[in-house]
Amino acid sequence: MRANQLILKNIGLVLFTLLIGTSCEEGRTTDAYSINGVIRNMPDSTKVLMYLDMDTILDSTMVINGKFQFKGEIKRPTRVVLRIESTRDSKTFWLENQKIDIIGEKGNMMNSIAVGSKTEEESELLLERKDSIYREMESLEEILTDINRDSLFIVYEKMVDVEAEITRDFIKDYPESFMSLTALEGFVMRRLGAVETGKVFSLMNKKLQSTKEGKAITKFIEVNKNPKVGEKFVDFEMADTKGKPIRLSEMLGKYTLLEFWSSSCGPCRQFNPELVQEYKLYKDKGFVILNVSLDTNKEKWLSAIEKDSLIWQNVSDLNGLQNLAALIYGVDAIPENFLIDENGIIIARYLRGDNLKEKLKELFEVHTSM
Repeated sequence: MRANQLILKNIGLVLFTLLIGTSCEEGRTTDAYSINGVIRNMPDSTKVLMYLDMDTILDSTMVINGKFQFKGEIKRPTRVVLRIESTRDSKTFWLENQKIDIIGEKGNMMNSIAVGSKTEEESELLLERKDSIYREMESLEEILTDINRDSLFIVYEKMVDVEAEITRDFIKDYPESFMSLTALEGFVMRRLGAVETGKVFSLMNKKLQSTKEGKAITKFIEVNKNPKVGEKFVDFEMADTKGKPIRLSEMLGKYTLLEFWSSSCGPCRQFNPELVQEYKLYKDKGFVILNVSLDTNKEKWLSAIEKDSLIWQNVSDLNGLQNLAALIYGVDAIPENFLIDENGIIIARYLRGDNLKEKLKELFEVHTSM
């Protein structure tokens, strides 16, 4: 698939010369952007919208003779989406104050070629480096079933670690890139942990470090502990549904499941009935659950708790992915959990489905009968 995209890119570069009649190096500017697009088979007066995010429209224009243009200024490289009005036909790319040429065709904007943005070129390079690991991930998804999901999940997690390492090496090669900054601020820093994140972050210049992403990375480095299985839990305090502060250390039972989730997380919500079942089975034997939500909307959080019958303690600081506990524990995806024993030692992580049921049965039924 990537090979086909590279072929399309080469063809696109040739077509730019024929259709636009200018080199992508000509007319570049450092204080404004100019987007020049060519869309094959697109009727005149078709509206093209440029989004900063899913809801914010930055600009719009019309297709005339198969071409369109945007001009303006932007403070820093930013990912934007070009979308054909009233359709899902779109192209996501990095916009910066340069001359950017785009060529595509109606119905296939996703595979359009964007040339002229240095950050976009670096984004493509990172994708190329990740191509092989993405192929391996896709192969796992193709054979995923309810029977093998737990064993494949362990393999998948190791692949995610490899993906993070690829990104880390890319950042070392391109420390001045906005692509490196945004890649690090995502799941990568949580996989790498505070120490390794600090090393690659220190390679970036002050301008990148002072951005909102840079400040989020700085906070992560300050608070992250990434406790491993076999290590002692890390304490934290957070407000419950009524605003009362709850401390993890005061919640510990014989065995405590620290569960990270959110109301908008499909897999989390699907897993909740199993969690309710296991809680009812062992709560009188010392099983405790503390749910930490990565929600930002309190009403949606409370509604999900009620709908899913989460009758144990629930806390959140409503900071989404910047949730303090998630930063401390290095949570990069949800659902996620840590199982803690009565001595405060983390004895398991990533317990899902049969793995959770078998572990709790071992702890509460087999051990207690011995």
